[in-house]
Amino acid sequence: MNARLILAAILVALLPVSAHAAGRPIRAEDLFKISYVGAPQISPDGKYVVYVVSKMNGPDDRYDTNLWLTDVASGNSTQITKTRHDSRPTWSPDSKVIAFVRSMPKAKSQIYTYALSSKKITRITNMKTGADSPNYSNNGKMIAYSSTTTDERPGAQIDFAAAGFKPKKNQKKSDVRQIDTMHFQANGAGEVYQYHQHIWVMNADGSKQRALTSGNQWTENGASWSPDDKTIAFNSLRRDDPYGGPNDIYTIPVDGGTMQKMAETQVANDLIGFGHHSNRLWYFAHDVRDPAESPSLVSSNPDGSDTKQLVAKNTIAWGDSLIADMKEGGGLCYNMTPDDKSIILNLDGPGYAHLVKMSASEGTMTDLTGPQGEAYGCTASADGKTIAYNYADWSHPQEIYVVSADNPKPRALTSFNAEYLKSVTVSKPQMFTVKDALGYEVQAWFLPAVGPKSGPRPTILDIHGGPETQFGDTFFHELQFLAGLGYNVVYSDPRGSTGHGYAFEEALVHHWGDAMLDDTNLVMDQVIKRPDVDSNRLGVSGGSYGGYATLWTISHSDRYKAAIAERVVSNLMSENLTADFASTNGLGGPYDWGMPWDANNTLMAQSPLTYANKVHTPLLILHGTEDTRTPFSETMQEFAALKILGATVHYVEFPGENHDLSRTGSPLHRVERLRISGDWLGRYLKP
Repeated sequence: MNARLILAAILVALLPVSAHAAGRPIRAEDLFKISYVGAPQISPDGKYVVYVVSKMNGPDDRYDTNLWLTDVASGNSTQITKTRHDSRPTWSPDSKVIAFVRSMPKAKSQIYTYALSSKKITRITNMKTGADSPNYSNNGKMIAYSSTTTDERPGAQIDFAAAGFKPKKNQKKSDVRQIDTMHFQANGAGEVYQYHQHIWVMNADGSKQRALTSGNQWTENGASWSPDDKTIAFNSLRRDDPYGGPNDIYTIPVDGGTMQKMAETQVANDLIGFGHHSNRLWYFAHDVRDPAESPSLVSSNPDGSDTKQLVAKNTIAWGDSLIADMKEGGGLCYNMTPDDKSIILNLDGPGYAHLVKMSASEGTMTDLTGPQGEAYGCTASADGKTIAYNYADWSHPQEIYVVSADNPKPRALTSFNAEYLKSVTVSKPQMFTVKDALGYEVQAWFLPAVGPKSGPRPTILDIHGGPETQFGDTFFHELQFLAGLGYNVVYSDPRGSTGHGYAFEEALVHHWGDAMLDDTNLVMDQVIKRPDVDSNRLGVSGGSYGGYATLWTISHSDRYKAAIAERVVSNLMSENLTADFASTNGLGGPYDWGMPWDANNTLMAQSPLTYANKVHTPLLILHGTEDTRTPFSETMQEFAALKILGATVHYVEFPGENHDLSRTGSPLHRVERLRISGDWLGRYLKP
């Protein structure tokens, strides 16, 4: 951003900002009114887009998901399934059939097909272990898919005759868990050591189902068909690895045979897939020691020979990492053009995610969607000319858009949330920047309070999680809800945030607390100069790393009169050993602050728990009981310490919820969470 734009942004930020509409303020319960539109798949002929529409179901406290179909030319939309349990659509190469996954309650997921001409829905799998992630071969004659096996429970190690009684049926099998692998649990999935996902293939009509991979120790995913449909490449890590992040690429003949591991130069290699014509693979390659590292894009033969680096590491922020409560980042979407000369994909920019067309030989790029909003989930027609994708911005939840690769003029294809948006007032964020002590431009946004009252308002600083994510131009219901309660909301991308370059992200690595606090303090120093901000009524909040950051902030400053910290990290020593991604690298490893058992490590110096005796701000702390990303003990340590110290702290526990409560938690819990948070802020800040 040039100096003129920076100055203009700051000057505008100092002025009161009006809201976007004239309806009522946004409520917590509006989550039930929003349609979550996603997973677009454009037909190979470019005529239709199939996608998933999800709605929160209050009475059943669940999410209903159905498939919809929209004509690209006319925009006419049709709901094609109504079971409320359908997802993951994909097209046959002739654009005549849609395969999808149906996940009925108390049953294993199975694959179905929908024929466009007859509108007939047919079940094509009936597997005891379930079926998921269908993927048509290039000629359309076969489908690769995944199925997950579960280890048999061993027999109980009890001599029942010696014990003197006959066991009941459920007593014959042991429920004792014997675990050898380090990463045996995953957030949202619980203990996963006994589950093994394998690759299967079948004819397109569901006949001749057979497993390509098997075993009771490893998992495979990301299947990609070779151009001649004779080989499938996939990701797998077939060893117990304590480092967290390594991955290998394998190939296996479709007709069966021995899998071959690709020779690799890096420890982490994530498959993108085969091209359309050449028998080459494209993949990301990187190390795992530097948590800020952005991988290089590499192409090679399936055995790893003739390796060519197309994009060097730490030069491009791949995918979409924008964070909000509609979802957590859209990830990477990736499409090769038919001639294998270009790649259509999404990239992070500062405060946005956009689609580009990149030369596969030069790395040069053409922007398709512009430097605004959040574009993700892209999928291209067979000729590579029409792209369907998800798009959201500050005023609109995600909808389906289309754009031409040759003449980029994005066009909205759906408008499921249009009527809802007409009924509410959406506060318009105002972007501004500050320069920190290292000379970095820190991007921030001011979201003004909604309502008839004028004059200085209480103001909340919200700190994002990650820390390798970013805030930006996307719809954030929770922040709009706070604005609707009468609070100004400030959010920013301090050091460590993605989308702002490798150096900016890496600048947080060695001092998680201080660098963040320095940048957010500068942001708030600018904010309190506004006439619509009451500097005596400031609050701070955040979840995950943002929860850590909130604890760090209130233990190093008395600036804030109320705080909300969710799914926190309070002790980096225990987090480093107990989180589901615990490892010797990344968080707290030798690249950062040393090993937990090393007397010279600096983990405790970077832990908020160390400074608990300096907390004077009333704190609300929230956690889900099934959270393994930031384990339950992280909250308990901070809560107990503050109670012992006589500080004002209130703990709220959400049963059965994992680390993604605010995004994918049960509908009732998501709404109640917002209401509890609003009550806490009102108690101390009185909007």
